[in-house]
Amino acid sequence: MGNEYLKRLNQINSNCNGIVSKLDAGIKETDRVLHIIQNTPQILDDLDKKYAEQTQLNNTDILLLSLATGLQIARQYFVLHDKTRITDKEGDKNMEDFLSVAPPHWSEVLTQSVPYDAIKTSSHVNNTGLGGTTHRARTLGHDPVLGWIFGTANILTNSLTTNDFETYQVKNMTIVRHYPNGSVNMLNNAMNYAYNDPKLLAVSIARQAIHFGSDYYTKQGLPVPFISTVNDELALKMISKWKFDMFSITRSASLACFINFLISVIHQLFYTGQTDMDQKIYEVKTRKILKYSNVAASSSNLAVVAVTKDLSKLDIGGLAVTLYRLITDTMFINSLREEFVFGTYLSMIDHE
Repeated sequence: MGNEYLKRLNQINSNCNGIVSKLDAGIKETDRVLHIIQNTPQILDDLDKKYAEQTQLNNTDILLLSLATGLQIARQYFVLHDKTRITDKEGDKNMEDFLSVAPPHWSEVLTQSVPYDAIKTSSHVNNTGLGGTTHRARTLGHDPVLGWIFGTANILTNSLTTNDFETYQVKNMTIVRHYPNGSVNMLNNAMNYAYNDPKLLAVSIARQAIHFGSDYYTKQGLPVPFISTVNDELALKMISKWKFDMFSITRSASLACFINFLISVIHQLFYTGQTDMDQKIYEVKTRKILKYSNVAASSSNLAVVAVTKDLSKLDIGGLAVTLYRLITDTMFINSLREEFVFGTYLSMIDHE
């Protein structure tokens, strides 16, 4: 009887000790979490400083930053767009060579002149404002975006639509009259023709693509989308005076993107981290290099344009890439800062 009593008493003591131990651990954990909460502002500030330190550029990063900036600036002034331009006839000849393998009947359809290239007018039409040096800026068929709609519809209906949405009937590459009932009727007819003969629609779209291809590399090039519908004089100046066309813009943007890609690949060669967070931190440094180099190059370009007052030197494609990098890289860096600071803070609270 006495032994049983002692055994039960020892069990009770053991249970009480376990409860006390858990209570003590709970009190300590509560004190720890309370201490973190009470010092939250200081902890968050320290974590933010730690993030800034870890994403700070080192000597290797700065070297790559200098290289990237130099390449971006060199691209602006040493890669000349006019050196790779071709004449209108050469552009058409390139497309003819490309289509020479197509069956004759397809070749005949696809290589016919597009009606919105017409600049001659009959005695019944006056003041279209179209000429050899102006028609690309003043016809919607040449707009890189609207051209897929209006240019294709013009080919389907043998018509021409100007930047003020006035449509003319074209015959033998001569503007003969205003299109009956205007642009709305022209588009309606184009849809009917396409519905009744899908093959004709396919050929017209292909012809539109081919014409874009032949005009893209020429000295006049293709205008910037939508500009002509707002201000045709500005669109004309952009093409003829400042050389702002789709070729120069997309080429400079492509080169800027290629340099960014090249620098990012080179920077990754120096990565030595282990964890996912290490990789993200390193990507922040890569993005900083790209963002800073693009901003520096674009700032240099704007300064040159401001001093020389020569808008033809303006690197629109590069500026577009810089703007994109400013937005996306800043968003990524801020997002990772939030993930690093608050993620680390929450893991400190959840730590057992």
